[in-house]
Order: sequence, then C-alpha cells, then structure tokens
Amino acid sequence: MINYSIQELDMITELPEPIIQHIMSFLTYKDAAKMSVLSKHFASAWNCFPSISFDETLNMGSCARLKEDSYEQPINGIDSAIRYAIENKVKELKLDIVGRQKFKFQAHYNLPMKVFSAHSIAVLSLKGFMLEPPQNLTLICPSIKELNLEKCKGMQTLKIAGAKLKIVVIELCQGLDKVEIDASNLESFSFGGEAHSSCRINLVTCKSLKYLSLRNAQVTDEWIKHEVAQFLRLEVLKLVYCRLLENFHVSNSNLKTVELRNCFKLQKIEIYARSLNTFAYGGDLKPSQVIIYSPCVHAKLSLRADRGLSDHWYTNLREFLACFDHCKELEIDCDMDMALIVPINVRKNLLAPLYDLNYLKVVTEQKPKNINDLVDGLMWLAPCLSKLSFISNCQEKSLKFEYDKARTIEDDLDCCKLRPIKCWRHSIRKVTMGNFDDCENMILEKFLAESALRLEATSREGNACAEV
Repeated sequence: MINYSIQELDMITELPEPIIQHIMSFLTYKDAAKMSVLSKHFASAWNCFPSISFDETLNMGSCARLKEDSYEQPINGIDSAIRYAIENKVKELKLDIVGRQKFKFQAHYNLPMKVFSAHSIAVLSLKGFMLEPPQNLTLICPSIKELNLEKCKGMQTLKIAGAKLKIVVIELCQGLDKVEIDASNLESFSFGGEAHSSCRINLVTCKSLKYLSLRNAQVTDEWIKHEVAQFLRLEVLKLVYCRLLENFHVSNSNLKTVELRNCFKLQKIEIYARSLNTFAYGGDLKPSQVIIYSPCVHAKLSLRADRGLSDHWYTNLREFLACFDHCKELEIDCDMDMALIVPINVRKNLLAPLYDLNYLKVVTEQKPKNINDLVDGLMWLAPCLSKLSFISNCQEKSLKFEYDKARTIEDDLDCCKLRPIKCWRHSIRKVTMGNFDDCENMILEKFLAESALRLEATSREGNACAEV
C-alpha cells in the first residue's frame, strides 16, 4: 500500500475522477480498494472504476469491496469478483486463476454464464476456467466487444455469437475440436491451439474481418482458397503450424500482410494481392514454387539451414530465393551465415537468383566471422544491389553501391567468361560503408579494392571519399 502525507492526499483528492482512476490502475487491486476508503472522492472513483483484474495477489479474498480485508474461500472469492463487476457495471473484467498450488480447484470451478450476458462488460478476459455445459457450448455475448479465452477447459465445440464483438482471442483451450464465430462485426480473430491440435474453424459470417491469426489449427488448402476470399476487408493473415497446408492459394485484393511459419507440408505458395506490402515466411526450403502478385512487396524469410550444407542445399536455396527477385526489399534471417555463401564450385553451374533485387537485409544472431566472404556470397546472390544491410543485436551496418553499367565490358575478369550476366565485381564504381567499426572498414576497403574491377572510391558514411 502506498503511504500518502496529508498534504499529498489533499492535492490528490482535488484531481478529477478519471485521473484518480488512472492512478488506481497502477496499483494492485487490493491496494486500490484500500485507497478508496481514504476519502469520499476516492470511493466514488473506485465505485465507478471501469476495469477489474482478479488474480492471485488477492490471496483469494473477497473482491466485493475489500474494505474489511475479509478472506473467503477461493470459489466465493471468484463469485464475489464476478458479482461485484456486474452490480457495479464494470466495463472491463479480467479473471485469471492459472498459477500456483492453491488454484488446483480451477478445473472444478464452473464459470457462471451470466458473465457473458452482462450488459456493462465490454472487455472480458478469462484464463484457466472450466466452461460448462461441457462438449457443446454456445456463448451469447450481447454487449462484449473484446473476448479473450486462455487455457479454459470443458468444451469440445465452442460457438460464440455477439453483434458487438470486435476482437476474439482463443489461446490454448484444451480439448477443442471446433470453433464457430457468428459475429458480423468481428474485425480480429486469433486462435492458438495446443501442439498437434486438430481444431476446425468456422468464420463464415464474419464478413468484417480484418485480422486473422491461426496457430495449430486444422485449415486445409480449400479452406484458405475459398474462405479467405470471402473476407473482403482482410488485411492481415497469419498461419503458424498449420500442418495440413500443401498448396497455399489466396486471392484477396485488400491483403497487406501474409505470414506463413512452420507449415511443414507446404509445396506451393500463390498470393494474388495487389495491396500486399509484407510477406513473411519461416521454415525450410521445401516450397518449390512461390508466386506473389504484388508490385511492391517486402519479403521476410526465416530459414533453417541443413547442418550438412550440401550442394543440394545451395541449389535449393538458389531456386527458392529466385522466387523473390521482384521484391522491393528482401530480408533473410538464417541461423548459419555459411548457409548463405554459395561455394565457388556450385556457383559455376548456377545463375544469380536475385539479379533485379535492389535492397537486401541480412539478420544474424552474432557478428559475422568473415565479413568478406559473407559480402562476396551475398553479392553473388544479388549482383546489382543498391544497398546491403546487416542486422545484429539491433544494430544495422550497411553498404551502399553505385554502378557504372554504361561502359562496355569486354576484357574482364575470368570469373564470368562466357556468362550472359556478369557478377558484381565488373561494374561497381563507388561503395559507401555505414556503421562498421574501424577494423571492419579497413578489411572491407581492402577487399573491395582488390575485388572490384572498376571501383573508383570507397567512403565511410559522414566521411570524405577515399580514392582507390
């Protein structure tokens, strides 16, 4: 409990009620309730407090007022919290009984259904409750705008209906086989199933959906192809651990973000979305075909490298990256730097996959062991870059390139003889280095001077040019 001096208390009691409620929001529930007995103005603010959060810090005491510091049995404490919320027209109610030993009763406590039909509650968050009747449960939520169910039990089929629902989040609710949402004004739906969950999702009436995130859900190729096309306002689609997906095909002109992670059976990805600006993929190189019809997409790839790094890995890498040649920007996060450096003997049989790419960003967990080899490998992948960035420990380092492509290249380096497309060494005229340390700058300057045939100057961002 915070101790106030009389002078401080007089100053606080003169504050407007919304500000007092804002101060109370930073206190534990128990301390805020005790604060309410210090003045009539505090009591008024407390009685009209728009949010209630019930957790184990109450020591399972009475949630009705807490003026007498009385302690009741755990179940009575929860009942008191719910009764208090409904009687005092609380707008936001969060009940969490997941945690320590004294909450073992949670699997046996049946949440009263009246909490869902309370007319004052606009935001309801429940964690760890048993919801009954079991198996087939229908929740009618006439006034709730945001509903969050986490680690709740007792239902196999869950139907949620509400004309005012805007946001629904269902996370790790054990035993769910099917979820159906009947909410024409729903804008955001997130589902996170347990590992190997086979829960089906029905959102057919949710025509206002803008955000859809599914993890460990039983969604098929057909579901994606036909259902997502019906969500004309959908802007964000995220699918994680959706193991039934093989041929991902989506057509939606309003989509701005698509994220696919750890959908292990994916073979083909087709996205027709002219408004798409972000595509994120996480997994291996299994998809043999990626088609994205969007004029200015920013692609983010999180790749898991084969530990052996065979020639087969590098051939697959080349084929996979070639699908993103048209991107406005490409970001690659790989767990091994060496996985992005195609060996010289393999390069001889392959064409660079990212010839038209202008901006490449590489995310690494640690500082690259050999910056020269990494730069050379990345520039082979994308030989016409305007900018190459490295992100490590939230710090960005960059190389900016200027080219002289107008000059005729006849007697050039042996590396590209008989090749229709020349590598980066032939036409780079100037390089600007940004945010590298002095040692890295010196290493790179020497490497570029020795490798780039037509290099005229290098410079460090903010410094004068150094002629080569």
